[in-house]
Amino acid sequence: MDVLKYFPEGIAKGEAFINREKERTYLINRIKSNKHTIIIAPRRYGKTSLVIKVSEEMKTPYCSIDLLAAFSEEYVRDQLLDKVGRLVFDIMPKLKKAKEKLISIFKRMNPEISLGVLGQRLTLSLTTNAIKDITELLLKLDETAKHFNKQAIIFIDEFQQISKLKNYHSIEAAIRHAVERSERIVYVFSGSNRNLLQQMFGEQGRPLYRLCQSISLDRISKDIYREHLQQLSKRQWGKNMSMEVMEHIFNNTELHPFYMNVLCQILWNENHIPSAETIDMKWHDYVKTQRNMISHDLMELSTNQRKVIVALAKCSVKEVQSSEFTSSLKISASSTQQAIDVLTRKDLVYQNQAGFYQVLDPAITHYLNTV
Repeated sequence: MDVLKYFPEGIAKGEAFINREKERTYLINRIKSNKHTIIIAPRRYGKTSLVIKVSEEMKTPYCSIDLLAAFSEEYVRDQLLDKVGRLVFDIMPKLKKAKEKLISIFKRMNPEISLGVLGQRLTLSLTTNAIKDITELLLKLDETAKHFNKQAIIFIDEFQQISKLKNYHSIEAAIRHAVERSERIVYVFSGSNRNLLQQMFGEQGRPLYRLCQSISLDRISKDIYREHLQQLSKRQWGKNMSMEVMEHIFNNTELHPFYMNVLCQILWNENHIPSAETIDMKWHDYVKTQRNMISHDLMELSTNQRKVIVALAKCSVKEVQSSEFTSSLKISASSTQQAIDVLTRKDLVYQNQAGFYQVLDPAITHYLNTV
């Protein structure tokens, strides 16, 4: 059994992609209606996997752009240029006349068609005005899709990084100008910093105000995972896992999609169904390998923030300003709330569906409870 195929650490495809039926249906309907969408979820929750799954189901061409490393408007433009320069060849038919039309559409940008390792690519001459280039590039892509009567998806991940750039307002305005005029290109934005995304699309003074509807990805339920893991248990070991064994997987990973795959990837390499004790040991050993990364995240926090995250690792809390919670921390209710706000913005703490605040990363939770 190819363990990585069923429990990938990256994009989940084929049988590795499970559930998300509600989100898939919603996103498919929006794309069919040429409506744009924001996907909001912490890192490693499967945002990219969802978009790729939907685009493959719909047999719709797409490109994926990651702006996590964005440091300037030129960087944003160059990333768009690279991916759009390849996407156009998925949109147009493989005919000489089609290439001639493509050259005609992008004429003002001095287009050239080149052939590289990844196939054909459209190379364009850029101006000294990156903002203007962004708008022109996206508008011309839509014109291309309209001419060939095709639809395509542009997926931009970690989109909130634009709000950290010096000229963010102009970049957002350039993107809005193209997006709201788009007839055949559908945009899906996503990011892991929910606070920044909500500001970008929810504040009245921002260019992207109310441009899209949003989808929030939550953790997949135990029932879905039970069915999935039982099928893979039979395939690997020829029999079902016990409920106790599965509960230990769920308790350690807290159903976090990334860590579910990480732990199961380790367990499915065993020659037989692992015991509950083995699961706990394997999880503990894995968390130890993450010690440096976890320590780095914690060292960047203030004293009050560390106090709060340590307390939440021991027990999730609904009322963070209650005397019961704050008295044990020996800090005021207002300081506790300030710490919670920062930890939430940093995606270290989140409020679950029941309204309780808890540490988002189960590896951090385990680390803080065992150091």
